[in-house]
Amino acid sequence: MSESGFAADTSPVDSRTQIKLLTPFGASGLRIGMAVTEKLSGRCSAGNGILDPCYQRIMGDEKQLACPVGGPWPANVVLLALTQNLPSENRKEVSRDATLPWAIELANGQRCTLFTGATAPVAGMRINYGCPGGFQVIGDIDRSQPQWRVFVQGEKSIALEQVDVVVAWF
Repeated sequence: MSESGFAADTSPVDSRTQIKLLTPFGASGLRIGMAVTEKLSGRCSAGNGILDPCYQRIMGDEKQLACPVGGPWPANVVLLALTQNLPSENRKEVSRDATLPWAIELANGQRCTLFTGATAPVAGMRINYGCPGGFQVIGDIDRSQPQWRVFVQGEKSIALEQVDVVVAWF
């Protein structure tokens, strides 16, 4: 009992991974606070880097794509100008249950972005995310509980540690 005579609340806090969706375009164009770092035309790539994901402006000029640079956190985008509209038959709803988030925030403070293309295996699992300081997220996200978990390996570590996913960006 607490000093007030009431039992202290010892129930666990309901923790769950927060889902966030990046929406760089509003009704009148690029949202306030988004900074354009480059304007390019062509495929969703710049130099040797693939820009993924890219978000199409669906109200107004549909020939604009905003591709976040460095994850969803710095609010910097590369603005792509398409030479023609994207085919509408390729537009589809993406199931968040069947796809990996493109960025995640971990309980240890790491902010990680999804690797595209081939990566090396660790303990028989794919390296899926890269994080600052050489940290990597290994294997699939465990979504079996409301609070998702991943295996993380530090740059010089030989062990994998399970860490909670605080935020998943789609």
